[in-house]
Amino acid sequence: MDVAGAARKAARLVAGVDPAEQTAALVSALSTGMTFMPGLLARDGADQAVATGVVAATEYGLVVTSQSVSVAVARHLVDDDGTTAAAARRLAVQAGAGLVLATAGAAAERLASPRHGERVRRAMVRTVGRRTFRVGLSGVAVSALAAADAALGDRHRWLRAASGGAGLAVGTALAAWQIRQYRTDDPDERARLAPAVDPVTGASIGTADASTALPLPPVTRSLVLGAAVNVGLQSFAALEGLFARTVSAGVRRVAPGSGRLAGAVGHTVALGATAAGLAGAVEYALRTADAGGAAIDAAYTSAPESTSVSGGPASLVPWSTMGREGVRFVNMALTPREITDVTGADEAQVVEPVRAFVGLASAPTVDARVDLVMRDLERLGAFERSVICVASPTGSGYVNYVAIETLEYLTRGDCATVALQYSLRPSFLSLDRVAMGREQNRALFHALTWRLRSIPEESRPRLVGFGESLGAHTLQDAFLHEGVRGLHRVDMERALFLGTPAGSSWAKQWRLDPERDDPGAQAVEVGSWAEWAAQDEDVRESQRYFLLSHHEDPITRFDGALAIQQPGWLGPVATRPPGVSRLAHWYPLVSFVLTLVDVTNAMSTVPGTFVARGHDYRADLARMVPTAYGLAVDDDELARIEGALRAREVLWAERRLVAEQLHRAREAVQRQVSTWG
Repeated sequence: MDVAGAARKAARLVAGVDPAEQTAALVSALSTGMTFMPGLLARDGADQAVATGVVAATEYGLVVTSQSVSVAVARHLVDDDGTTAAAARRLAVQAGAGLVLATAGAAAERLASPRHGERVRRAMVRTVGRRTFRVGLSGVAVSALAAADAALGDRHRWLRAASGGAGLAVGTALAAWQIRQYRTDDPDERARLAPAVDPVTGASIGTADASTALPLPPVTRSLVLGAAVNVGLQSFAALEGLFARTVSAGVRRVAPGSGRLAGAVGHTVALGATAAGLAGAVEYALRTADAGGAAIDAAYTSAPESTSVSGGPASLVPWSTMGREGVRFVNMALTPREITDVTGADEAQVVEPVRAFVGLASAPTVDARVDLVMRDLERLGAFERSVICVASPTGSGYVNYVAIETLEYLTRGDCATVALQYSLRPSFLSLDRVAMGREQNRALFHALTWRLRSIPEESRPRLVGFGESLGAHTLQDAFLHEGVRGLHRVDMERALFLGTPAGSSWAKQWRLDPERDDPGAQAVEVGSWAEWAAQDEDVRESQRYFLLSHHEDPITRFDGALAIQQPGWLGPVATRPPGVSRLAHWYPLVSFVLTLVDVTNAMSTVPGTFVARGHDYRADLARMVPTAYGLAVDDDELARIEGALRAREVLWAERRLVAEQLHRAREAVQRQVSTWG
């Protein structure tokens, strides 16, 4: 038995036959190790497997495609007569072509060096150049090794057997070393990352660096599942290729003279079928999300009885059109009794807070919805309150009830909150509705500004703003290209934005040139209340518009440009925010995928358990709401409000759960009875 020959076949089976496949195997194996670097949040085995599999499969496909250029050049220049010498010459030419590409990539990277505020196109040139240089050098090494392998002929058979899988072996060894480095425990950093506790409420408010303080994913399980994901993606690509070849063969039978055109037709049809399938899946997901957002919880089977909320007896908004989140929002308004019990205020000083909400189905157009909510504000008595808060909801219509309840406690109910829905879907499925949300907010502020200016200044309500996640995006972008001056234009006195997404153009412009967009330094972005309080008092006095963004919140970090442009938060270790691990590095595809996986885990909450981590801002709000809106509160009242907020969240979650279970039980009984006739 030829053991050396068998070993050579096995190496080629795993690492590939030609240098393009072997280079792809090298880079793909190396990228596997990179996917284990710390992210912004913890990843379990399944998340790690998805990240590893997607990155490995994508890297393999990209490298095979790019290296095919060198292969094509070599085959064009050197005739393959089947001899060992011709194969060695062709591989040498292939290595030379790869060296030329690597040199061109290095030149492109050098010419497109980083600049402050650069356009994404420049970053793309630099990143493609860097990748071409590094992958090109890898291809040169693999091609040179393959050329030496071909020149050896039948001599040194064991050396030839080893050379077939050398690239894969090197990539695997480097990946193993990387995984070991990422998983090395650093006691000093662990001590620095001890959980923080609010000194007043005693509540856990997360860690300075949640990404490295949380458990690491299991390596073996992640690699096995990642390999399965990789195989699945490669199998899908193989099926696409088989489908394309089948179509091409059919074209050739129908039109024998089609030649190479048949191959193009086959791949076009396969691509069209794939796109149609994806489009159908997306449409189904959107319709399902819309139906879920429009459904009303079993806990709210009738309209509210309060005369101070939309959908109630005094409201013009039909209760049934407010959707799931709108109905929740108005039903959860605090009562004067609840405010008195928590704050200890005199009952004579407490009023019923106003909550106005217009659903996407409440009126057919933007203008009609704004007109409806303005008339509802009049009927509910909003302009008789001392504070009016414009709350831009998230994609589904959700308004953070912890923030609004805090405002209602602190103002003793003397406030009104107004929100306009622009989508029924979760935020990640509502990105196509940002323009509508921005337009609605602009129209609402236009109407509110004129109405408020008609009220004498001494009795005019204060106007403040609130937005979380996509709500922060749509509220901020209502003042796009205006900076803080836009907020002044509508007389917005103060604002609080939670977890501003990286895609907010207003926030991008402000961060890029704060002196132009905010000459008075009235806007500030912090990761916590403690971080804000650590500033000098004279600096804090001028701040009116607050962007609260946890350093490890992936929604504030994830952007499409992450795939081609190194972000500031992954820059030099000395300049990184506290929530970003010093072990993390920027790799275009890897960082993009890992941050995207973190986005899916950004909002994992337990009712009544408040933490300040990721995209969960509930633990911050008892302190940040009075700070942002300039409302007085002492430590004792703050602790009582914090406790009440947690208790109310648990209570409402229990009510919804019990109502849903009863609803399902009732349906089950009805189905059983119907089977009895």
